[in-house]
Amino acid sequence: DKRTIEKFEKEAAELGKGSFK
Repeated sequence: DKRTIEKFEKEAAELGKGSFK
């Protein structure tokens, strides 16, 4: 689900400063 992805991206951005991408 897109919301789940957005939440995951936001959390990942907080943890790894966008290392998720």
